[in-house]
Amino acid sequence: MRRSTIIFRLLSALAAVGLGAGCICLWLLLRPITLHGDGFVYVARSSSVASALDTVARHVTLPTPRFTSFAAKMAARLTSKRIQAGWYQFRDGDTQWDVLKALFSAHRRPTVRVTIPEGLTFVEIASILRRVARVDSAAFHQWCERDSICQRYGVPAGSMEGYLKPDTYEFFMREDAASVGTRMATAFAAMWEREAEGLLAATGRTKHDLLTLASIVQTEAAQVDEMPRIAGVYSNRLDRGMKLEADPTVQYALGAKRRLRYRDLDVSSAYNTYAHAGLPPGPIANVGLDAIKASLEPERHNFMFFVADGTGRHRFATTGAQHLRNVALYRAERRRQSR
Repeated sequence: MRRSTIIFRLLSALAAVGLGAGCICLWLLLRPITLHGDGFVYVARSSSVASALDTVARHVTLPTPRFTSFAAKMAARLTSKRIQAGWYQFRDGDTQWDVLKALFSAHRRPTVRVTIPEGLTFVEIASILRRVARVDSAAFHQWCERDSICQRYGVPAGSMEGYLKPDTYEFFMREDAASVGTRMATAFAAMWEREAEGLLAATGRTKHDLLTLASIVQTEAAQVDEMPRIAGVYSNRLDRGMKLEADPTVQYALGAKRRLRYRDLDVSSAYNTYAHAGLPPGPIANVGLDAIKASLEPERHNFMFFVADGTGRHRFATTGAQHLRNVALYRAERRRQSR
């Protein structure tokens, strides 16, 4: 029900008690509140009218708390509306009337636009959510690693890694972590069903394996147009039983996105594709549609290797000897750029 309807019904009820009394009631509701601190108030789920106003009263001063509670209960009865849970922010100049409107419509719940780039882990996403929207990052971690959540979305792994949709969202400030995770997972599931599910059977891979491959492609390719070619390289290596030797999988195992050292390639982890053949146990990042499509329909070629060229793109090779020459070119380019 719209806020205007709530207001109309409450005003009608106040008018019913008499014009004079109604005016007094309205005057009481229009008295300004006094903030304590930053004005943020969290109203828990399933809060009653009384408990919600008690919570508000711990953070702001209501000039007439008993009357405001009476008016709120009347509004709930007349409109059949429930108190809306979540974080609210009240401001200087707000009235008791503003408090009531907010609690029944959630319109004072502050929102913020949050952009989640492609190629991030859920740990990195949690950091962005905490910084930009003040979402509880620890709670988001727990949600992503909860067995019941993975089962709900059909994820055959220990976390939701790879099953969250990178995008720009509008979240409530300090929104519940489970609500945020649910939106991202639901958006990803819808994208997969719409864009990818029909192409999966032709790949001969499971959804989980396909997303694992796509996550490696996503983290290797800086340019979208190179994604199908890189996916083709990894597909060729998988078909021949070769180790993928993908640096991003080692970085994932280390929990650090930095330039690898030779000793890093010995890290003991199932995600170390220098040590283990085949795909790692699951996705190493949350991916966009371009990487998924590239992995569903990789470019057909004979390339088995690739290395960065120092400009954000890659050089590809069919033989080990060609690859070594490309590596030498890359190192020379790095030396030139460091001068």
